[in-house]
Amino acid sequence: MSFARAFESDGFSLVAEVNPPKGTDLAGFLDSVLEVKGRVSAVAVTDGADAIMRMTPLVPCQKLIESNIDPVMILNGRDRNRISFQGDLLAASALGVSNLLVKEGQDPAVGDQPMARTSGDLNLEHMLLCVNALNAGKDFSGESLTGATDFLVGAGLNLSDDINVNRRKAESISRLAELGTSFVVLGPCYDLNMIDLFTKAAEEAEVKLFASIMLLKSVAMIRYLNDLPGVPGIPHEFLKQMMKSPVKQQAGMKIAAGFVKDVEDRCQGAVLISLGWGSRLPEFLSLMGC
Repeated sequence: MSFARAFESDGFSLVAEVNPPKGTDLAGFLDSVLEVKGRVSAVAVTDGADAIMRMTPLVPCQKLIESNIDPVMILNGRDRNRISFQGDLLAASALGVSNLLVKEGQDPAVGDQPMARTSGDLNLEHMLLCVNALNAGKDFSGESLTGATDFLVGAGLNLSDDINVNRRKAESISRLAELGTSFVVLGPCYDLNMIDLFTKAAEEAEVKLFASIMLLKSVAMIRYLNDLPGVPGIPHEFLKQMMKSPVKQQAGMKIAAGFVKDVEDRCQGAVLISLGWGSRLPEFLSLMGC
């Protein structure tokens, strides 16, 4: 099933998020996604996720289309001004990409190129306005295009460990809907109370809500995430489960699978973030009965 068809249904959609390679060899990337073909609604291809330099998503998305896998292309505004942003969107549309998720992008200081400068030209609203213009056959300056785009567009919202910040982000969903957003993808989170802040807002705005769930690899990973300032922590109950288990990685996948079930009545879908575990996504999907 394509992402658009799954999106239009009343069911719960699963999307696998995969990073492009840090290099030119796409073999490992393709091997990972072919293993989940037919088991997820789409594969989301990241764009400089975690501020780490990788191949841009254009060619990986093209390879997915050639393999009859529906891609969701993620595009960030951190690295682009409005000229390059629109240019990449036109190229993606010409390649057949129809599903788009726009994000502001993380601070380069947290990645592998900390001296990089951000463009500073595009926030989330500007990106959505650009997409709306291109879908209407115009560029962002109002000039006519020789062929319009036709993107189903979503917006990514990073979550905070501050409930008041998250409330304001939830309130922004109505504005995102006005700007043509069809779905919202929340940043990684294992806190149902936090997700609940967004469920009602998404329903009222008539946009579909996707939770992002990352596979928990180790106790050290959970402790690291819980020490990061400004991001949602992993509840202590999940840390205890991992610590008690003799096989930590298997326990982490069971926790993630259980949490996907927990969000099914709160969201319309989930984005599965493999964090380099693309090869284990088939095992994870089997654990979920998919």
